Amino acid sequence: MKLRFSIVFLLLMSVIGQNVIADSNYNDIRVVIDVSGSMKQTDPLNLRIPAMKMLNGLVPDGSYAGVWNFGRHVNMTVKWGKVDTAWRNQADLGAAKIHSNGLFTDIESALARSTLGWENPDTKVQRSIILLTDGQVDISKDSAKNKVSRISILTDSIQALKKSGVKVHAIALSKDADETLLKNLALETGGSFEIAESAQALQKIFLKLFERATSPDMIELKGNKFTIDKSVKEMTLLIFRPKDSKATQLYPPGEATISSSLKGESSWRIEEGYDLITIKKPKVGVWTIDAYNDPDNRLMVVTDLTLKLSDVPAYITPSQTLSIAAEIHNKGKKITKSSFLDLVKFDLNHIDENDNDNPVELAHSEEIINKGRYAHLFDGSLSEGRHSFIVSIDSQTFNRNKRVDVEVQWPVKVTIKPKSVPGIYHISIQAREEYLKPDSLQPNVQIKAPDGLQLELELNNTANIWEAELNANQAGLYQALIQVSGLSINGEKQQYDLGMFSMVGVYRAPDNEVKPVPELTTVTDLDSIQTVTPLPEGKTNWKKIIIIVGVSNLTLILIAGSLFFILRRRSNKVDFSLDEELSDETKPTEESFNV
Repeated sequence: MKLRFSIVFLLLMSVIGQNVIADSNYNDIRVVIDVSGSMKQTDPLNLRIPAMKMLNGLVPDGSYAGVWNFGRHVNMTVKWGKVDTAWRNQADLGAAKIHSNGLFTDIESALARSTLGWENPDTKVQRSIILLTDGQVDISKDSAKNKVSRISILTDSIQALKKSGVKVHAIALSKDADETLLKNLALETGGSFEIAESAQALQKIFLKLFERATSPDMIELKGNKFTIDKSVKEMTLLIFRPKDSKATQLYPPGEATISSSLKGESSWRIEEGYDLITIKKPKVGVWTIDAYNDPDNRLMVVTDLTLKLSDVPAYITPSQTLSIAAEIHNKGKKITKSSFLDLVKFDLNHIDENDNDNPVELAHSEEIINKGRYAHLFDGSLSEGRHSFIVSIDSQTFNRNKRVDVEVQWPVKVTIKPKSVPGIYHISIQAREEYLKPDSLQPNVQIKAPDGLQLELELNNTANIWEAELNANQAGLYQALIQVSGLSINGEKQQYDLGMFSMVGVYRAPDNEVKPVPELTTVTDLDSIQTVTPLPEGKTNWKKIIIIVGVSNLTLILIAGSLFFILRRRSNKVDFSLDEELSDETKPTEESFNV
């Protein structure tokens, strides 16, 4: 096993060496916001505005960006251009124009209009779309036209986005949103997808998608302290702050306090839910923060000394391998000097689907071509659920970290629920439409009972959901081996072995099993006990039953009384005869007790 792992690892490392860790020259981000009338219910406080302003403040200088609103029509509310102070001012004005008055939801046109100029790929640019909507494709009152537009997005639009190298990061702000469509856009383009449970969650979701799109360099916040090194040219501190929480204050090393009222050289963006503070040429040394402590607080930096990660997909299946590779770059070039790398500690913390921390070692490549690269391979060992990976590098003078989230899931949804009767389970299997065509799904379920018996479970198909009930009537562990096949959305045949799903069985006697008759403790005349002849189904003669039961009970009482009387008389007679049988010679005398 170790030999196999080593071979796989070396092969992986050689593949990673082929420019997997790319350094794009700049980011081009297009933000597309739904302003349809349904937003009055899903975002009644119009929290899209502060969330959009947060994004405006986070986009790095030198990037290119633009903002589009869409309903029936698509409008460019923030002109696409290079991000600088003037662009940010315009972006704040554009954010204020976000409304909820649109009549329709034309996602197809919004994608087409916002991607103008992206017809041809450009390897020097990291292209991203952040798409927010709460609804489904709705361009007309004619449902047939809506269906045609949706199909066009899943075919023509996606192919155009893939050709131009665009990654779509989509947000669904409602349970009514077309989750399948949005997730498909993310999957096919290598982007990501999030569901906002409420408008209040928008800010943190925008942050996650921004991190996915731009992969900013960050410095770890250790409690209320952080360290700025001399390579940092600019820092941006994001503090999530609930209403009525204490005001944020910063204490630079050896300098005066920085706050919203004592800004100095800093710039502050104070919105509902967060503070965003930017400082150019921050003082080198240890800083202290006095602010609300939120686990999603971030310190992002612009620096020549950067941490680069391999491209990590947002979605994988449990059977797929996942590699995490890291390098340190200085002014865009990988650092390979041993004298430098020996002073740096590389760490990887894996937070699994149950929120457990699992520190993992990042191993340095032994190949000369990959010197300076540290990696770890997860060889098909991740369970279904959301996993986070935090890569940190630390030395005595600087630290950097980056976080990526990965959703691990099968292309089918398997649900196993216990019924009210112990040992009875309801099993259902259905395709996730963003992966497989639902009507093409063909599942196979093999059941292994505790006694080793194996059988195929017969499933019924109702509206493309395969279902069955399992009677686990043996005490012990039942296992269901589930395999599925089907066609991908592109028509390619796919097969998946989902592995074993476990259930606990409970012993129950079969319905036709003869149950033992309790032993009679008293011998009675069974012929004297009357029996009741069953009446035809649906006819119950209660008068006759009452008479029979009464006579039967009276008979039993008489029999029991007679037996009691006879036994009592016999008992008295036995006691008397024992006394009678003692002769004068055997009766104890007073002398016989003397020793």
